[in-house]
Amino acid sequence: MSRMTCRAFLFGLLLILVQSIQTTPTHAAMDEAAQTLLDRINNAYQHTQTYQATVQFIKSEHGGRWQLMQQLQVAFDRSSGNLLFDRPDMQLVSSEGFLQYRSDMIPGRHLQIKLENPIDDATLQSKAPFLIRQIMPDVRLLLGGNPIDQGATVKALTPDIQGRPGLQWNNRHGQMTLRVNPNTVLIESLTLERQAIVQRASHVGPATYSYNITINRHNEQFDREWFAFDTTNSQPVKSWSSLLGANDVDALALENQSAPSISLTDRQHNMYLLTRDESDVQVLFFWASWGGPPVYQTLPIMQRLSDWAQSQGKSVTVKTVNMREDEDTIRQVWQVKQLDLPVLIDANAKVAHAYRVGAIPQTVIIANGMVRHVHVGNPADFETTLRAQINDLLGKPVSITRK
Repeated sequence: MSRMTCRAFLFGLLLILVQSIQTTPTHAAMDEAAQTLLDRINNAYQHTQTYQATVQFIKSEHGGRWQLMQQLQVAFDRSSGNLLFDRPDMQLVSSEGFLQYRSDMIPGRHLQIKLENPIDDATLQSKAPFLIRQIMPDVRLLLGGNPIDQGATVKALTPDIQGRPGLQWNNRHGQMTLRVNPNTVLIESLTLERQAIVQRASHVGPATYSYNITINRHNEQFDREWFAFDTTNSQPVKSWSSLLGANDVDALALENQSAPSISLTDRQHNMYLLTRDESDVQVLFFWASWGGPPVYQTLPIMQRLSDWAQSQGKSVTVKTVNMREDEDTIRQVWQVKQLDLPVLIDANAKVAHAYRVGAIPQTVIIANGMVRHVHVGNPADFETTLRAQINDLLGKPVSITRK
């Protein structure tokens, strides 16, 4: 897994709601009713001067038994061109001629790009590439874009039980359904029923991605403090490569350094202290469910590594460290993956910061209080590599059959 691939899963990956192709309505085939509704939607957003909404993503699989939820705040002021994305683990702000971005996964620095022109749909996609697959339809319309896919056949829907008219079309991902508020004609939901065979958390089959919007302010005055950007203990950098590229290097620089202290509770509220772990080798696996396939593919490796160590009587502890997620999310992943690994709860990502986690998954091997190996992502022959490194640290000969 390359570093760029890992970063793509870190920043976003998680919900493929709309294609990143900027089109106009004339590129889509639609009947008169669909065209009329789309014109009304465009007109509503063109006349929206201020906009602030709470957005909830829901990814559902296994017939709804497994769900991933994520929430963010969006704000836009047409008069100033200011734009805000604010999520618990990241913030993106376009204001006063700059695009700024920070992530809690990358402490100590933030992106600051000078914008030559006011922010628009194309600029946002080119300057913030990790958002390409997450650009929400309301934001695209506010910034002069269009969420309808090029070449799509669009049909108008009868109002649902809430009286909301809608549009429906198919793209290469599946069937898209959009619903708007009957009074404001602003978008309240977008759902993608993905029929393609996909794999997430050992699940093969269809998945549903939902995008629900609660509009809190529409054409109402609100403070520009909404667009304040947090630069606390952070230095600006001028490119994505400067922001992201050094972080993997930072993590690898931990090798042969003293292991940062750990004081976290597990799911049973038992305290775990690294200094009290009597195993000769400790393995820490940093993860979150939004990390996508690299995380889901590596979790079973960690389970097999733990089972192997126990069956061989090796003095090895394997702990997973979850960042910023709730018990329901962890439980669902553990049920789907059929895992019994211990989970340490890093609610504020403080331990992740200490271990310079800039892309997930990240695996750290510790021995004698020192960080001996750091792995970012899911490299080739990862399980073989981990066993060999552990055996080497334990001072035993390596004899592993490659699978």
